[in-house]
Amino acid sequence: MTMRLFHTTPMLLLGALVVSCGGGQGMSTTAPSTPVATTAAWSPVNLGPPNIVIVLADDLGWGDLSSYGHPTIRTPNIDRLAAEGARFTTFYVPTPICAASRAGLLTGRFPGRVGIPWNPPRRLNPGEVVLARVLRERGYATGMAGKWHLGWEREDMPIHHGFDYFYGILSGEGSFIKGDLPTTDVVGADQLARRFTSEAVGFISAHRERFFMYVAHRDPHADYYPAAEFAGRSGHGAYGDVIQQLDASVGDLMRALREQGLEQNTLVVFMSDNGPLVPPRGPGSAGPFSGGKFSCEEGGVRVPAIMRWPARIRPGRVVDEPVSSLDLFPTLVTLTGATLPPRPMDGVDISRLVTGEVERIGGRGIDGGREIVFSATEGAAGLRSGRWKYLRPGTWSGGVTLFDLEADPGEQLDRSRARPDLVAQLEARLQELIR
Repeated sequence: MTMRLFHTTPMLLLGALVVSCGGGQGMSTTAPSTPVATTAAWSPVNLGPPNIVIVLADDLGWGDLSSYGHPTIRTPNIDRLAAEGARFTTFYVPTPICAASRAGLLTGRFPGRVGIPWNPPRRLNPGEVVLARVLRERGYATGMAGKWHLGWEREDMPIHHGFDYFYGILSGEGSFIKGDLPTTDVVGADQLARRFTSEAVGFISAHRERFFMYVAHRDPHADYYPAAEFAGRSGHGAYGDVIQQLDASVGDLMRALREQGLEQNTLVVFMSDNGPLVPPRGPGSAGPFSGGKFSCEEGGVRVPAIMRWPARIRPGRVVDEPVSSLDLFPTLVTLTGATLPPRPMDGVDISRLVTGEVERIGGRGIDGGREIVFSATEGAAGLRSGRWKYLRPGTWSGGVTLFDLEADPGEQLDRSRARPDLVAQLEARLQELIR
């Protein structure tokens, strides 16, 4: 396998590794200590607005983590996040592709509204407000390390959208950018998770009082380049090895938070940007769901998501309520005491669900359930409304389909012919929602 190289200078890489957690010893490959027992006495503590860390994996499937049931890939550090926090089983992204999903995450709005309905070359619309800008106005230091994917020109860079600091790549390939200028740096693709984590740790160390750190990984996106110490360890080929490498980087990040006394009041969100490449296209697992990346079937838009905040989230929670990555923007605004920008949000505030004050938030959908819209290259693709999911024709199907996800989460039994009334109702509602 030919190793892909990314550009970074040896001096910058050395500095990043020195500030990495563990005293510059590099990424840990060992399992973490025993997770907090979920039966232990616990009560919430109000320590004020939390620090925020979002760790975004690239093309990681719902079924690719051991805490979500993978039989061979071992992810003890991410599993520990779940044991000490809340694991979401029905967490959606708005679209099954990288750039558009990231646009929705950072704006709280449908990707088509903000100028990035699919992958670049595209950029955010003028005047769009990214989460970092809102949190910076609240007094947070805002940093990003990793894959941006929301524009290519200098004026598109994260530091022009509210981030105080950016070090990373524009997409899955190419030179490193620092701030809004290219560098001459070179680093192997097998070292990206380590490098991005080192940058994150360095930023957090310098801004301990109040910070928002967005770590947007390139792994486990194809092609798969595990570092030597991870190669052959997963029992699931290079893909599984890369996921275990990503897991180790999460362990290093969490160790840094612990060592600096920051973990109690830091909300860590771990999630994927979309579903995986599944056979025959790739080796990823969507668990029990149909489809994968590029598809608006469940496997393409339902992703693993975990939130850990020891001060406010009871350990070991499993949240089955449908939620969306678009909900993170208004939720984090609420939790930090920031102010929403004056524009419609397509996500909703789920802060009380996150903290366990409620187990259901509901919505205007069928039987009072959530309404979650999905989009693809051809625009609006479908709608989940309560237990029902309606999909327009696309690469996943030549015709309209309708599924009862509570009875049929694998989307095996199309009910569209049996329930034309629901098809008409959901199509009409979808048109209202995407205006």
